[in-house]
Amino acid sequence: MANSFSGYSSQLTSVVKKLTLKQKVGIGLSIIVSIVALIMLVTWANKPTFGVLFTNLEAQDASKIMDKLKQESVPYEIGDAGKAILVPKNKVYELRLQMAGQGLPQSSVVGYEIFDKPSFGMTDFTQKVNFKRALEGELEKTILQLDEVDGASVHIVIPEKALFESEQKKTTASVFLKLKDGANLSPGEIRGVQRLVAASVEGLEPNGVTIVDSRGNLLSRRSDGIDALTSAQYDMQSKVESYLASKAQTMLDAVLGPGNAIVRVNAQLDFSQNEKTTEQYDPNSVVLSEQTMQERSSVPGDTTTNNSLRTNSVTNYDIGKTVEKIVGNMGGVKKLSVAVLVNGKYTAIDKGGERTVEYTPRSGQEISQLTDIVKRAVGFDTNRGDEVSLVNIPFENNDQEFLLKQKPGFQIKDYADKLVILAAMIGAVIVFLSIFGKVRKKEVGAKEPVAVLSHGRAAMPSAVPAGHVGEQMESIQAADYTEEILRANKTKDEVSTYIQSKPLDAANLLKVWLTDGAE
Repeated sequence: MANSFSGYSSQLTSVVKKLTLKQKVGIGLSIIVSIVALIMLVTWANKPTFGVLFTNLEAQDASKIMDKLKQESVPYEIGDAGKAILVPKNKVYELRLQMAGQGLPQSSVVGYEIFDKPSFGMTDFTQKVNFKRALEGELEKTILQLDEVDGASVHIVIPEKALFESEQKKTTASVFLKLKDGANLSPGEIRGVQRLVAASVEGLEPNGVTIVDSRGNLLSRRSDGIDALTSAQYDMQSKVESYLASKAQTMLDAVLGPGNAIVRVNAQLDFSQNEKTTEQYDPNSVVLSEQTMQERSSVPGDTTTNNSLRTNSVTNYDIGKTVEKIVGNMGGVKKLSVAVLVNGKYTAIDKGGERTVEYTPRSGQEISQLTDIVKRAVGFDTNRGDEVSLVNIPFENNDQEFLLKQKPGFQIKDYADKLVILAAMIGAVIVFLSIFGKVRKKEVGAKEPVAVLSHGRAAMPSAVPAGHVGEQMESIQAADYTEEILRANKTKDEVSTYIQSKPLDAANLLKVWLTDGAE
């Protein structure tokens, strides 16, 4: 093994000595570039993926958390203008638990932990203020668990107890919400926050909780009275309009393609609630009740059977009556108005050697068919006076030609990272193969060439002088080695022909080989 390594080392040294200065510099730069590229590739591949440890941090909490991470030698990054700290993704949950055990973060939201410290010497007023702060902090922590909420602030107003109940003021609360970008709270979620806060504070009703967002929009609504009725009516109307518009929109998108049709529905709903009571009388008399009484009278002392019998019958009649109570459904559709915009057709044409896009409006038959489709989708009823307006108009879009040429499919940006890695690996392999190829070429070129005949066979010397037997042997060995790689079978034929034609020379060569082998 050592001899082989020594042989390769000597061969490599001899090859390097034969290279020119330009070749040496080129090979050296190739090796350096390959090593640097490999190091960068390994470093980039081993770079950890960071995840959010904490967000919405106060400066004081962020500073303490950074100190703890430095002590633990944990790499970290700062984001969101210093309000967020990122750590390797595989350590996020472990570090959160570790920081929580150390009471971090502690200044962002204060809850019931405010009572962990001794409260000796505190006045009753201070105790009440601390209790209100703790209650507000706990509610903020709970509201922050919502996925759509990025920040929250709760303020509770608890009035003093009045002597008379009629003079007692009601408890109120206000909630400020900072929603995440593009996030919105549904009406059900808003009512849930109202009830959550109301159920956590004694004497607080859901209607006493006011919720606003960071843009100043009022999110909460009263859950009783005229306001609640109006809100429910608008919600119902919006749902009906969205439902009918989506039915027509999906059908048009399937026919025209997405983005080529816009549907809007205006639904007039009947929110009046009618109660109707009907009484119908039957003209035929109906016996309500009947009573018959019999009375027998006799004379005292009379032993005969001449007793008088009197019968009294009472019959009560009534008139048949049918009572029917009808309550009309609330929210029925009174009228529908549907507006539809339909885009035309765009075709790419060559005009004067330039490729342009030409707009073609829809035919009257297509407009009629599309109108019929919309009517059937929304439940068009002529008795209600429903209206459907479908207009074919070109959509304002300056990139029609680009849209026509664009084809969905492979997107190089989705595979950019993988392509960079693959290109770096291929480049490294090519550089290494190039270097070793040059070295191999120098090794082969360093060997003595063998004369080759025009027909491709190695030429053997016709005579072997006595003083050049060793050189002739090396020439045959070199020819044998070369032909063995390229054409091994032809080399055997050449050697056999040489021995048959010149046996004396072959015998001398054989002696030389045997002598070298014995030494």
